[in-house]
Amino acid sequence: MTSSLHTVETRLSYRPDIDGLRALAIIVVVGFHAFPQILSGGFIGVDVFFVISGFLITQVLEQQRKQPNFSPGEFYAGRIRRLFPSLLVVLTVCFIFGWIAFLSDEYKQLGKQILASTLFVSNFIYWAEAGYFDYAAYTKPLLHLWSLGIEGQFYILWPVVFLVALRFGISIAKICVVLIAASLVLNIVVAPESGSHAFYSPATRMWELLYGCLIAIFHRLRLERRGAASVVGNFSVMNQSAMSVAGVALVLSSAIFFDQDLTFPGYWAICPVLGTALIILAGTDSWFNRQVLSSRILVSIGLISFPLYLWHWPILSFAKIVSGIQPPAEVQIGLIALAVGLSIITYRWVERPLRFGSNLRMKTRWLIAGMCILAVCSVITFFQDGFPRRYKNQLVQAQLADLKFDLPDSEVWYCADTSQDGPRCHATGPNPSLVVIGDSHALTIYSGLIDRFKSKGQEIALYGASDGCPPLLDVEIQDLGGDARNCLVKGSQAIRRIISDLSIQHVIITSRGPMYTTAEGFGEIELEQFGTWALNFKGELRGARTNQEVFALGLAKTLDALLSAGKMVTFLHDVPELGFDIRRCFAFRPFAMFADEKQPCAVSKSDFESRTNAYRLLIDPVLAQRSAIKVIDLAEALCDQHWCYGAKEGALFYIDDDHLSHRGASYVVKRLWDKF
Repeated sequence: MTSSLHTVETRLSYRPDIDGLRALAIIVVVGFHAFPQILSGGFIGVDVFFVISGFLITQVLEQQRKQPNFSPGEFYAGRIRRLFPSLLVVLTVCFIFGWIAFLSDEYKQLGKQILASTLFVSNFIYWAEAGYFDYAAYTKPLLHLWSLGIEGQFYILWPVVFLVALRFGISIAKICVVLIAASLVLNIVVAPESGSHAFYSPATRMWELLYGCLIAIFHRLRLERRGAASVVGNFSVMNQSAMSVAGVALVLSSAIFFDQDLTFPGYWAICPVLGTALIILAGTDSWFNRQVLSSRILVSIGLISFPLYLWHWPILSFAKIVSGIQPPAEVQIGLIALAVGLSIITYRWVERPLRFGSNLRMKTRWLIAGMCILAVCSVITFFQDGFPRRYKNQLVQAQLADLKFDLPDSEVWYCADTSQDGPRCHATGPNPSLVVIGDSHALTIYSGLIDRFKSKGQEIALYGASDGCPPLLDVEIQDLGGDARNCLVKGSQAIRRIISDLSIQHVIITSRGPMYTTAEGFGEIELEQFGTWALNFKGELRGARTNQEVFALGLAKTLDALLSAGKMVTFLHDVPELGFDIRRCFAFRPFAMFADEKQPCAVSKSDFESRTNAYRLLIDPVLAQRSAIKVIDLAEALCDQHWCYGAKEGALFYIDDDHLSHRGASYVVKRLWDKF
């Protein structure tokens, strides 16, 4: 029995140029993920998909509402048969591959990602995780499904709005205009202040889908009024061709010239959205749409664009996770070819048979049941910590334990009244006389200092130490937009509270200084991070001073304030950044490719010195001018004449490429025991 929605979908006038447009979108997305240095703005392909989705879904709704047996349930069933077949296959394969190839902590995270994907809430999960201490993008095989979360949420809400508008005789076009304006303004306002909010929030992305809805309404009005002069009007073939070429130019120029340093989406997203709208409105009579976008090759790619979108990123991500390095270009090309092959198979033998044909209600029920089963399996995987007992190698178990870094919450001292948005706080007792301040690197070394000062009978604390916030008075850092990290509260206010507390006699200060002064990460693993970071003083415009100027002046101001308050101050030069994933030093991986265990597990001393020389030259005079400050170089504990080590004798000193593990912090402090 054929559903009414299937009937409606087959009655819609097929536009091969739309599939060609999908091909264009998926090509730039895949190109960006595989070769971001070549196609730096390919992420805009998702914005193209958003507009297309809004356009097509509104066409389906407008056609379906004319049916005598119109049912919202049939509409949602049609969306399930459209999305679930390919998605279920890809998620299941990811789940199985993770069991075979992933370490337990990786598999636990994969379980969370699969659950979020089955519930279409991935965008909220990645929004909540966004930040400096977050996992790198490549370690999230399902990161790309944030966009499917946005679309799924839209598919749930838009039919309700559509039907309510029909019921009360409200113009759907006017609703679109109002909602587009509200969402677009919110996007433009929020993007500079909180990039992750603007990127992942449905409220700041919905205007793109609604733009497609508005185009669908205009398209219908144009067809209804064909031959009559109107606002929507008819376009000459020449005008249609000009619109199409202009639209393609906007989309392609965005894909080529945009990059990750751009405040996106923001107002920049208007370019690919407007370009997509022009291409769709140009129609099938325009030369470019008819001759290029409707060509057999682009239409063929467009037909597999959805499964290709689902397949390509997990494959690229898996390759990098299990190898620990960026695969060479020829391997990347091979992986894309694999994704294309799997997409063709998925489209021909999974998506089409389950989406169309007979027994559609039963197919829908089985798809829902399959997704529910997968969701339950992912929940179990998460709460079982990724099933660490899969591997009985004791050394691997110890190394997995090294990757876990948490400190128990404290409920004494300042920690009794801290809020979620306040400074990070830990204390070994109610009356600490020594406090560690800094960024997330201060947190990791603090764990090693606990035993040292406990042996002296001294209570210590950590206050501030917020991710990506330098311990500098009145300095904010802009990477997510504005003071999105809340450094003025988590850093500056925390330091002032310590200054005013007479019971605190000794302050230890440390941070990942070279990252702040250069705005760059270290090594291949961090190529995609930190390029937009900028330091500025409170009240000053971004870029008013260089990062180096702000850091040196901010450090001098902070040290002087601490010394003036009578504090004893110890400055810690930070541990070396490795520049590679510490997992490359694992003694065992269940599945590996391209790279063996890294030996030695170390960064060369010369590379470390090249990274830190400019930073040391910047701050050494600041420290030298304040002779009361004690300076300790943590790198001395990890470096010999040639290497700075990330692991020794199977013990991992780091949890990633730059943060110490508990064992690493303990090792460093014990090696420098007398200096503390």
